[in-house]
Amino acid sequence: MSRSGHTYLDHLTDFGIKLGLDKMRFILTKLGNPQKKYSSILIAGTNGKGSVANFITNCLKENNYKVGFYTSPHLIRVEERIRINGKPIPSRIFDNLCLEIKGLCMKLPIEMQPTYFEALTAVAFEYFAREKIDVCVCEVGMGGRFDATNVIDADLQIITPVSYDHMEYLGNSIQEIAFEKAGIIKQDAIVISGKQSLEAEKVLKRICKQRNSRIFLYGKDFSARTVHSCSLDGQVFDFTGIEKLKNVSIKMLGRYQVHNAAVALESLFALKKKGFRIENNAILRGMQNAFWPARFHLIMRNPFVVLDGAHNPAGITSLKQTLKFYFPDKKFIFLIGILKDKKWQDMLKILLPVGKKFIFTKSNNPRSIAPEKLAEEMKRLSAHSTIEVIEDPSFAVKRLVSMQDTEPKIICGSLYLAGEILKILRIKI
Repeated sequence: MSRSGHTYLDHLTDFGIKLGLDKMRFILTKLGNPQKKYSSILIAGTNGKGSVANFITNCLKENNYKVGFYTSPHLIRVEERIRINGKPIPSRIFDNLCLEIKGLCMKLPIEMQPTYFEALTAVAFEYFAREKIDVCVCEVGMGGRFDATNVIDADLQIITPVSYDHMEYLGNSIQEIAFEKAGIIKQDAIVISGKQSLEAEKVLKRICKQRNSRIFLYGKDFSARTVHSCSLDGQVFDFTGIEKLKNVSIKMLGRYQVHNAAVALESLFALKKKGFRIENNAILRGMQNAFWPARFHLIMRNPFVVLDGAHNPAGITSLKQTLKFYFPDKKFIFLIGILKDKKWQDMLKILLPVGKKFIFTKSNNPRSIAPEKLAEEMKRLSAHSTIEVIEDPSFAVKRLVSMQDTEPKIICGSLYLAGEILKILRIKI
């Protein structure tokens, strides 16, 4: 099978990241504005976007909607980013759509050539229109205000917790980052927000007031405080918000997933108020069936191995809190690979107190930090840490699972590393 469309897309990585909406609007106009042919939900935020989107997608599907889901990054294959009712876009169709985008753009000057993410977003929107979906659940790539996805006029805007990430593009303070995320908020809109810091909350409220939009905040307008059970088999909680829902069961692990599920539930009830046909029993089925790989993903039980894509200090903090909840008084063996544009020193500091041993490796992503550098920093933080450097992740994960230590083993630091581990271990997602 020809993969010339894939090759074209890969070539676009040379154009790097260029935030702005002009090129996106131009391409979509040439395609007949496919993004206007279905309802849309747009999700920004630092952590939890994918999980929230997955919960919503699953629940809408259970309510007999045909749902397009656009997410990033992918774990193994790029086609994973574009799904309808959970099924990735077929590779042949993906390739042909990439070539169509190439044809639209080949005569444009270099400054108007799309980036990798812009082309991919155009492919997703066009595919969804051709397949006549009912609703698109769309995850922002980075930021919000100038992200390629922000061309859609979403029925609902969601902002998950805002924390530090992509600071070279979004700013060095929570206020600046929150302002960029709030760029997805439209005039007279409904906005659902996850739990925010006081600084981020103030920014979101200010933007909503300026745009005459109503914001529903976790912890104030809705919550999931009554958790009946929380084990390695799943979690059950009660939800209070626009509507109440008792005994919501999810199989995704980690207390933060209860928060993500609550954000999804408030979003679904907001859609219901807007006229979407949504049954509560179907919501319960959708929540129960939802699964999102590489998020406190229990990939082995003997030995006990967790794969988690946490890749910034906030994500690593949530991971640490979850580990301490499930395994009080335990220490852990970590396999870690991080990208060099992340706050990797802070991430290591967070994990140090709960680590017994550390193995450092790297993914194939060119932005990966050298594992030797991670090891040097960990030695600087604690001269007593047990540290290994194994550059090849296939050898690193084999070393991890072969260790005789009884402590749980945790793989974290990067979604790119998580994807490679899934591929190495041949775990289907």
